[in-house]
Parts: sequence; structure tokens; C-alpha cells
Amino acid sequence: MLKRARLRALTSWCFCMILASCQINQTQDGSANQATERLPVKSAESVPEYQSAPRDELTSEHAITYLSLWERIRASLPLQPAYSHPRVLEQAARYAGNQEYFDLIAERAAPFLHGIVSEVESRGLPMEIALLPFVESAFSPDARSREGAVGLWQFMPGTARAYGLQQDWWYDGRRDPRASTTAALDYLQSLHNEFDQDWLIALAAYNTGSRNIRRALRREGVEIEEADFWKLPLNAETSAHVPRLLALASVIAKPEASSVELAELSDSEPLSYVDIGRQIELEQIASLTDLELECVQALNPGYLRWATHPQFPQQIAVPRDRRALLERGLAQLEPSRFVTWEHYAIQPGDTLSEIAQQLGTSAETLRVINNLQGSRIIAGESLLIPRGSSLPTLAELRNRRPFDERRQQPDIPDFYTVRRGDNLWSIARRFDLRSADIAANNRLELDSLLQPGQALDLQFARHATADRPLKILSSDLYSVRPGDSLSQIAHRFELDTADLLRWNGLTNNDLIYPGQKLILSPR
Repeated sequence: MLKRARLRALTSWCFCMILASCQINQTQDGSANQATERLPVKSAESVPEYQSAPRDELTSEHAITYLSLWERIRASLPLQPAYSHPRVLEQAARYAGNQEYFDLIAERAAPFLHGIVSEVESRGLPMEIALLPFVESAFSPDARSREGAVGLWQFMPGTARAYGLQQDWWYDGRRDPRASTTAALDYLQSLHNEFDQDWLIALAAYNTGSRNIRRALRREGVEIEEADFWKLPLNAETSAHVPRLLALASVIAKPEASSVELAELSDSEPLSYVDIGRQIELEQIASLTDLELECVQALNPGYLRWATHPQFPQQIAVPRDRRALLERGLAQLEPSRFVTWEHYAIQPGDTLSEIAQQLGTSAETLRVINNLQGSRIIAGESLLIPRGSSLPTLAELRNRRPFDERRQQPDIPDFYTVRRGDNLWSIARRFDLRSADIAANNRLELDSLLQPGQALDLQFARHATADRPLKILSSDLYSVRPGDSLSQIAHRFELDTADLLRWNGLTNNDLIYPGQKLILSPR
């Protein structure tokens, strides 16, 4: 069990973690809401074209001041009568005493949970829904399932498009916490209306799809008005999914009953959103705000490349205390420092190489920029043509793959000299380590302020990984396949079975089932 001092340090760390070297002013008014992602696999089957659901205006009751974000969540958990169901209690027992798991999810949720809670509250939805990203993706915007579901809310491509989430070479709305939250809540409200205002069945449909719920109703021989979620013949994943969410909510409601303590997340918006109005490189944002590039990327996971979108979106999330710094920097930034583009209308008879030669670039550059698979182009369509002094070279374009595909084994020095703006989280992220491990091995608190020139001992990482090299995963989640066992999964990813059990709140006696999502990383 963490001591209170440890929890206070963890709370500060949670905000520093994604907000890099920022001092968050918890007393300012919050800005726009944020969002997160999905449940297991969804298909686009029977999904109507999305029409934005109406938003309720905040009423005076929403002006209540809460001591923490967890307290705000506890104030609106209408599904509590279901918490006592045996299947929920079984799942809750797996969470009991798993302090490391709750430290992990609090750390990941710190930047984005407040925005999700605000959006759920403004729509008058059960606050249990705000906890869905914990179950779906372990609150990781980078999470990608084997089936292709992506983001906090784990949207499949077809369903994402049906609910208005943009997906192209530059940007994936499924990874954007705010955009994906809006889409996920619209989807859930649609399912709630479709299934007779039954939230448990709506949550099950979010996981498995409306068609499978309809099939289960036919097999049970009941109409939706008479249906009982607990009696529906659903697949193992969906049957466990809803109880798992309710179990998590029950622990959040009364953490002391499960022998865990929650890091106290402040009930204030940690981020501010700035509409740039033009395409800009993320490195430029990092420079203007005095943040690490990794921090800017982590706060804006929807952008897949080195810059914002050439057309839309062009909004950037930054820590609230960096907004003024960013706005001042943008006002003084020379136009040549922005990424600029022109549209070239393809004419009959044009070839890619001729266009490139005419415009002073290369055919390969045009292929990369426009995400072309070959040299075939179609008259009447248009090509994006880069302009401006900030244009990256072709070599840079080739190296600038999506951020979630670029992680490589880092070279970890024995000692690291602190730079201006560093904190424990930013250093840990740079070398793919845990902040807590760096702190413990240097006798520091997690919220310690580091001084430029200070030396940190990182030799522990080299020793800890000598027998088993670090395995950098493209996703923190693994979807269990038929025939899998915990020991096989641990061996496949070069993990200790004990760690895999601990991170997922499991014991050696627990059974796993196809489609179940397992956390593969402590970070």
C-alpha cells in the first residue's frame, strides 16, 4: 500500500508525466474538454451515418466544487445496483490490492480524464462510461488491437468513419482523445436508444456490435423490452467486459474496500487547446513552448506525422500554463517557419515525374507526401505540393514515420546529465524507463525538481536488462488468441509471467479467453 506522501508524489508525477516539465496551475478555469477511446472490436455493420447528438447545456449543479476528479466521478455512478452481481464481484476481486495497476491507470489518465468526465457529465450519461477507456485500452491513445481497433475507445476503422472520425496519412481521429470521446459517446447514446434505454446492453453492444446483440436476443427468445443482460448468451469477451467495467467503477467508488489508494487527480482541466490556423511542425511547437518534443507528441496523439494536418485539424493541446507562451511565439513567428503547401490539379497526360521536375521536387517526395502506392495519378485530382524553407528533405520524410512506429531500443547511458526543462518523466520516456525506478535508484521523490547539470545514475537499467533485453512494444495491449496461455504470452513478449499477472490483476488460477485484452507494459 502506498503511503500518503508517496501518493502525493505520484499525483504530481501523473501531471508531470505527460505534461513534461510543466507546473500546472490547478486553480485556473479549465478549457475545452478532452476525450479517449474504445471497447473491444467493433464493426461498421448496421451503423447509421453519424449525425451529431445534441449537447445539453451545463446546469448549476455542474458548478459544484469537488476535492478531486475521483470525487466528481463518484457523485454520479447510477449503475451501482449492478455492482453486487456475482459476476461483478468476481471481477472486482481481481482488482483488489492491485496498487500497481491503479498507479498505472492514474498516471495515464491524468492529462485526458478530466475532459472525458466533463463531456460525460454535460450529456447526462452514467459516469461509469468515463471509465470505459481504462477497460478498453488501459487508457493508452496508442493502443492497437490485433484486429485493428485503435485508440482510447478502440474504434475499428469503419465504425470510426461512420461516427465522423477522420483518418488519413496525417491524422487519425481514433487516437485523438477529444475527437474519439465525442464519437464514442455519440455511438453509446445511439446504442442506448436502440436497446430500450438499457445501459448494460448498450455497453455490451459497444463491445460486440448491435448484430450480435440482436442474435443473442433471438436465441434467448425475448424482445429487447424484456431482455436481461445477465441472461443473454454472449461470447466470453463481452460477457466479461461489462462486469469488468462495473467492477472497476465499484473500486473507484470505494477504493478502501479493495485495499487500493487512488492518486488524487485534481478536478481542473490540465490542458489548453490552441487553434493554430496553419500547418506547423510539432518540433516548432516544442520550441515555442519550451517542452520536449515527446511531450508535444504525447499530448497530441492524433497527429501521425511530424506536423499538424495541412487542412484540418490544426489544433494543438498544451499544458495550460504554456498557452500564453505559445500564443506569443506564434504571433512573432515568421510566415516562412510554417509548413506551406500548394494544390496542383492533375492534367490529362501528366506523369508524376514530369510534375515533380516542373515543380522543383522529386517524384518520390510527391509519393510520400501524398501517400501514393505507385506512380499512377488521375487527371482531375490534385496533389499536395510542399513549399517553404521548413520543408523536410526526402530522407527526413522517409525517417518521419508515424510516431507509434518509430520507437527503437534506446541507448541508455550509465549516467545522464539533466538538461533545462527535464523532469523524471521526460527522462524516463526518452530512455523507455519508469520514472519510479529512476527516482528510487537516485533516492529522489517522484515530484522532485531537477537541476540542470545534475547527474542521474541509470546503471540500474543496464543491469536489470542484461539477461532479458528491453522489449519495445508497438502497443501496450495484447488480444488473447485461441490456444494462448499466460506463460506462452509472457515468453512471446520476453516478460515475466509474474509481471503479466500483476499488471492485469490476475492469479495463476485465472483463466484467459480469446479476445481478452492484456496489458503488456508497466508504463
